[in-house]
Amino acid sequence: MLDCNQNLFIYRQKDYFGVSISFTNKYSTEVVVVMIFGDSSVYGAWDNNGGWVNRLREPIDVKNLVDPDIAYFVYNLGIPGNTSVDVLKRFEAEYKERLYPGVTQETIVIFGFGANDSMVSIAKDTSTVPIREFESSVNRLADLARERTKKVIFIGPAPVDESKVNPIPWDKGYAYKNARIKEYDNVIKAVCRKKNIMFFGLFDELLKLDYKTLLEDGAHFSPAGHMVIYELVREYLTKNKILNFETPKRYSHLYKKFKSGRARN
Repeated sequence: MLDCNQNLFIYRQKDYFGVSISFTNKYSTEVVVVMIFGDSSVYGAWDNNGGWVNRLREPIDVKNLVDPDIAYFVYNLGIPGNTSVDVLKRFEAEYKERLYPGVTQETIVIFGFGANDSMVSIAKDTSTVPIREFESSVNRLADLARERTKKVIFIGPAPVDESKVNPIPWDKGYAYKNARIKEYDNVIKAVCRKKNIMFFGLFDELLKLDYKTLLEDGAHFSPAGHMVIYELVREYLTKNKILNFETPKRYSHLYKKFKSGRARN
């Protein structure tokens, strides 16, 4: 159990899947907080395992169980239907609520949105969020995040299967179109390049794959799709030394016990 006492984190003995891990009275004064803001893709629709963010969190949670030196927190801040404007409205308040006074905190901010901004009105051929307003929101979010941490990453929107979402079955007056999504993706990429912020082009990466087979309804990913995104994002974060998913060697024996115990349950 991870308790809080006078702004310090105490690891107490607990059995996890039959594996006893004890760090009684062991204090951690350093935390790593990962905040992932976005839309339904970040939220995890439609994956019964919680989506790619939840899959990203799993190995981090294991580190919490076996490594007493640092406490890790991964926050899924995805809301289905959100646009860049929506994320901008809530960013500062949500960020502030996830600060841990009194300890050394390293914060990683990840953004994942764009498809809802680009959504096209069939009657008017206009997007939900005009591209210039979208660019302004991305610029502002980039500045706000960089004021707070050096580790900021934007993940671009994914392509869709237009045969299933043009028009959108659940909103027939609108459509998702890959050409329009790519325009918004390019805006994010350009802002990141200008501000020297990391950008992961999910759109282009998925085009290398048979991505349509990974979509549940043409726009949202299946469990297999979320697994692919998880693998791609994890590789990017590891390669760029943003987040270390490995358990320290001095605790590797506990990690093996934990994995073994979980496999039996």
